[in-house]
Amino acid sequence: FIHIYHSFKGKDTAEKSITKEFGIENSLIIKPSIVAGGTPGEIRPPGPPGVKAVDVDALAKVVVAGALSQGPGGLNGSIDGNDAIAAASL
Repeated sequence: FIHIYHSFKGKDTAEKSITKEFGIENSLIIKPSIVAGGTPGEIRPPGPPGVKAVDVDALAKVVVAGALSQGPGGLNGSIDGNDAIAAASL
């Protein structure tokens, strides 16, 4: 429990620092649950039960779109969860 608490606390601190430094209109925080498509042969811990993994290509599209569309009207804020990431990648 302590490890999970510190992990979430660290993520929360990082998110707040990013938006404070760059502003909500100039930052994009992407929060996948688990990512599919790792290196062949790579061993990863299992994801949460019943949670579908987001495709690595969809995640990459969102990251690139966020980097290329900075500022008002661009892709910014927070994209939370695999379904939201998949939708934003279209």
